[in-house]
Amino acid sequence: MRVPNRPISFRRAAFTLIELLAVILIIGILATALLPMVTDAVGTAKVTACAKNMQNLYQGLLIYRSRYKEIPKESGVRFFADLISRRAIDNTKTNAERLTCPSIEKSALAIGALDWEDWWTDLELVDGSYSAYAGRDMRRFPLRRFPDGAGSEPLIADDNDGGMNHDVVTNVLYGDGSVQTFNLPDLVREGLIMEEQEVLEVGPDSPVEDLTKLSLD
Repeated sequence: MRVPNRPISFRRAAFTLIELLAVILIIGILATALLPMVTDAVGTAKVTACAKNMQNLYQGLLIYRSRYKEIPKESGVRFFADLISRRAIDNTKTNAERLTCPSIEKSALAIGALDWEDWWTDLELVDGSYSAYAGRDMRRFPLRRFPDGAGSEPLIADDNDGGMNHDVVTNVLYGDGSVQTFNLPDLVREGLIMEEQEVLEVGPDSPVEDLTKLSLD
């Protein structure tokens, strides 16, 4: 006996409007919860990259000392720009970019209008607008010995000019090659700065003694 054909039933596989709205709501909640974590992770990565930059500059200072039997005599940005200007390290794009904080856009600095080959070659043109780092003020605080005996002496730091290089952290390179950080909340608790202060000043008027030994220009 022939079995009559039965109609095949298709179930529509689709989201209802309510289900779609529920998914969007869940994604929104997750994004809101994760965004601060992502932002913190990016900020931490930038601080780490900045510290690595400074350690590379320290190696450049050691090469400079070995080659010329002295350290740069210039102050501020020229203190470390002399590494390339005097060819202690090669003038490559990688080295040129290491002479400023990676958290700051190059277009925000004077070097933004120049080809990288020209950033540091002419020391007479270099000033505080070329980098987001501050260098040792060799005029007021010359280093009598380096590297021996200079372990506790600051060499290079975030300049924080026009705002923080990083949210609440200032990196400082010391004479022993270590990079230490100053955090705004810690300085507030220590009574060195006011709670409403948003920028840690670097230079002769800094509330942190070590940072008074550095100069932007």
